[in-house]
Order: sequence, then C-alpha cells, then structure tokens
Amino acid sequence: MSEEMRYGEQILKEFDVERDLEVWENKQEREYMIKIILPEFCCLCPRSGYPDFATIYLEYIPNKLVVELKAIKLYINSFMNRNISHEDSINEIYTVLEKKLEPKYMKITGDFNPRGNVHTVIEVSSQSFLKSVEKPRKEEQAYEFKDRGDNKRAGARRINERERDRSRDDKRGNSRSFSSDRPSRGFKSDDKPKRAPKDGFRKISFEGDKKPRIVKKDK
Repeated sequence: MSEEMRYGEQILKEFDVERDLEVWENKQEREYMIKIILPEFCCLCPRSGYPDFATIYLEYIPNKLVVELKAIKLYINSFMNRNISHEDSINEIYTVLEKKLEPKYMKITGDFNPRGNVHTVIEVSSQSFLKSVEKPRKEEQAYEFKDRGDNKRAGARRINERERDRSRDDKRGNSRSFSSDRPSRGFKSDDKPKRAPKDGFRKISFEGDKKPRIVKKDK
C-alpha cells in the first residue's frame, strides 16, 4: 500500500500557476527595485532524469502589481519533479512573471550548480543584451573620433605657432644690419680654439725628482 501524500507534496503537485500565483496591488507611486533570491530551485534533466539545482535571482521594478512571496516560493518549488532544461526553466519563469506582473523592468538569473564539470548561468532581461553591448562600443568610438579631432586641431595649432614664430624671427633678422668687417663681441675672427698638447697630460714631477727611499727594518 502506497504511503499517503504529504500536504507539501500535494500542494506542489496540484500547483496551478494561473490560479495559485497570487499577486498584490502595488500601492507605491515611486519607482523601486524588488530583489528576491530563491536558493532551492530544483528540476530534473530532460535526458537523464538527474536533479539540477540552482539559485534564482529575481529583480524587477513593479508597475501596478507585485508577486506574493509565498506564491513565488511555491511556484519555484513546483519545478522539483519536472523534466525541463536549464534554458527552458528560466525562460518559462520569466514569461509567467512578465505576463502576470507587467513590470517596468525585470531580470531573472538562474545560477545552476556545476554538474559534470559544467557551470551554467542563464539570464533573461527586459532589456536587449545586444543593445547594451553595442552601446558602450558606440560611445567608445565617439570618444575615439573626438580624440582624433582634438589631436588634429592641436597639431594644426602647433604648426601655425611654429610658422608664426618663424616669420617673426625672419622679420627681426631683416631689421638688424650686421657689417662683415665688424668683429664680433669677445673674440676675433682669426682666433682659433686652442688644442691640447699632443703629448697628452703634463707629467707630474716630485720636488728634486727624487724617488721615495725604502728603509729596511732590522730583524
């Protein structure tokens, strides 16, 4: 004779998401974020039947409705005896909550425990991941173009400054008259730099050119 089903098992087995997923009215006018962590998610592998465990991270900005906490717990636990893949389970949870709550923003992450040396994380968000990746790249390109334009303008400014300094020096040179027969200050035109003697450095000599005397001590 089979053992009688316990009340928790019966609730999960008979859980109907359309009927039992309770939602409440959002009485707040301001925008705020709700974060829920569900660390006991479990489902069965559709191929092998082995259990898969995960932590579910739910984040959403409510619109008019919020999900009741016990209801979301029972809904998550109702996957316990279902054969469903990682990807399908997280996408199904997202689809159900999006339909029920119609939030302003929602993101669901399923961080599955490693099994067979494989660690899987599934994320579903109301924002496009592709757009969020492309946006920083476009901003980087805009900064690159801006830097290039600044470099070009700075280079043109430096060229103009050099040309202006050169023309100013030319004008100053033309205004001054130098006579060819007039010697320059401080030295004569026929003066030549003195070279060091060929024999190198001057030899240092001692007084009297005497060699040091060696004194032997008696033993």
